[in-house]
Amino acid sequence: MSKAENTEKATDSINIKNFRGNTDIENFYRYIHENGLRREAFILMEYAIGKVAKVKKTRKAKTLQ
Repeated sequence: MSKAENTEKATDSINIKNFRGNTDIENFYRYIHENGLRREAFILMEYAIGKVAKVKKTRKAKTLQ
């Protein structure tokens, strides 16, 4: 692995850990709150998490075989 790849991975992990501190995410949360979209946002997050979970299960099943 090159030094650039290591730096990119380190930067990605830092961003993932601190994603709530990102100004774009804060603005998104503020938009949801100010416009009363909590229910809709919750439904969308459940849908997205469900899709990701299915992909992870499929990947694990393939690696176990």
